[in-house]
Amino acid sequence: MTRIARVAFVLLWLASLAVVGALASAQTPRDSGAIISGGDIGFRPEGWKGKARTGTWMVRINGEWVEAQTTMKAVPATTR
Repeated sequence: MTRIARVAFVLLWLASLAVVGALASAQTPRDSGAIISGGDIGFRPEGWKGKARTGTWMVRINGEWVEAQTTMKAVPATTR
């Protein structure tokens, strides 16, 4: 094998590795983040705010994780 043929073979091999790597990374799902969970309640971390972890509370309904929605209620500070 000549030197030019060896260099061409190595370049083709490296190009094939790059193509296979691009195809393999395109097959991984990236839309769902990891959920830290108990039974049916979990937390999906999304970032940091100083030293505090930020994220979304999740609830498992029929085996699928969905975002939990909160309802705010006005409660009087004192009762008379």
